[in-house]
This record gives sequence, C-alpha cells and structure tokens, in this order.
Amino acid sequence: MDITNLFSLKGKNAVITGASGALGGAAVRAMLGAGASVAACYNNSKERLDALLADMGEAARAVKTYRVDSFNQEAIARHAEEVVRDFDRIDVVINTAGGNVKGAYYADGGNLFDLGLQPQFDTVVLNLFGGCFWPCLAYGATMLHNSEGGSIINFSSISAFTAVRGHVAYGAAKAGVSSFTQSLAAHVARDFNPRLRVNAVAPGFIETDMTAALSEAARSAAQGSIPMGRLGAPEDVARAVGFLAGDNAAYITGQVLAVDGGMSM
Repeated sequence: MDITNLFSLKGKNAVITGASGALGGAAVRAMLGAGASVAACYNNSKERLDALLADMGEAARAVKTYRVDSFNQEAIARHAEEVVRDFDRIDVVINTAGGNVKGAYYADGGNLFDLGLQPQFDTVVLNLFGGCFWPCLAYGATMLHNSEGGSIINFSSISAFTAVRGHVAYGAAKAGVSSFTQSLAAHVARDFNPRLRVNAVAPGFIETDMTAALSEAARSAAQGSIPMGRLGAPEDVARAVGFLAGDNAAYITGQVLAVDGGMSM
C-alpha cells in the first residue's frame, strides 16, 4: 500500500466556503498542496482572499473565487450549479463559513439575558443553516452519484460539547452542526452513495479573528485549559481536514473530530 498516494487529491475539485478566513485560507492551502482544484467562496473579505492567493503564487492558478452570501439559501444553490459548470463535478466540500454575529455573545461582566434576540438568531442561521445545512444540501446533491463518492467536511466546534462562557447561540448552532453531520452521513451512505462521506472537525481555541478578540485574561485561561499548552494554528485544523478529504479516511463517516489540543478530554 502506497500511503503517500492516499493523501493525494490530484484531479479532485474542492469547494471551500469561508475561504477568506483563517481556517478557510488554511484549507485552501491544504487542498492545493494535495493537488486539488479549488472553488474558493468568500462573502465580504475579497481582499483577504486575494492576498492569500497572491502569496501562493503559481499554485493559485488552480483556484477560482466566488462571492457567495452565506445568509442566502438561493445564492448557495445557484453557486453549486455554477461550480459544476466550471469544474464539471464536486468531489470535496469544506464548510468553514461561520462565526459569531456582533451582539450575540458577551465577555467578562456580561449577561446572557441582556443580549438581543436578533443577533443570537442570526448566529444560529449563519452557523447551522448558511454554514452547514444549506451548502451540504446544495453541493451534496451534485455529489450523490459520483462514482468515486466524495467527502463533505463541516465545521463544528468544541463549543458544541463544552460550555464556553458567553457563546451560547454559537455553541447551540455548532451542536446542531455535529448532529446534522451524523444524520446526513447515515442518510447519504444508506440511501444514495456509500462512498460519499460526511464528517466534521471541531476546532478548539485556534488563532483566528475570534480568539484575537479575547481579553488577555480570557486568552490566558483558555491556554491554561489546554493540555498541550498552546492555542492551535489554522494549519492544525487544515491537516485534519486534509485527512478527512482523502482516501485515508475512506471508511470514516459521521464522525466529529476534535482538534483542540486535548481540551475536551
């Protein structure tokens, strides 16, 4: 068995949502590094995605960028059709889009009961529906009859199964992502294509815009709760995504893989 080839995604086409973010950008690098062509989606941060691609040089020629509104189900469905026209088929979907909506969380001294309902509602819609449910249905529908199957990778969070103070709506949405991932995995494998896999990663405290906003005290407390003694890098998550995307994970579906330095143990 040539294990090296099992990591290869040469000839595969990957859709990455939230590609302008830290986690999405790391996923773009990982997919290109494994030989895949990439449909990279952004919402409002085209400059960040352009900067990432400029830094990657010639490798970025295998990337086509698209603006997709994660709050718009019809826009996501239209984009799935567009990607199939541009790339012929979709083999891998990596749903990194998500995050906390301003006003949906509180920090030290805050109170859940003082938060507005609309920001919390929007956070659930963004992470559960726009970041997971809708893209899984839109992109996944095009993958049902792929002869070689494929891989859908959602982004849950340790907030789904560990209470992170101040992030109630976000945690609830990510718990939904984990549950939906398992349900969809069973459904597509049994009823459509046993080679089409659906898994999720659940990052812990990773160096992203969300953790950059933490107070020094909160950051120190978070780091102290991690057995490995450090916050993760986006590349730590991307390596797990790369594993789940390829043939090394051919018999793995319906799993939520924590990438958290041991925090959830």
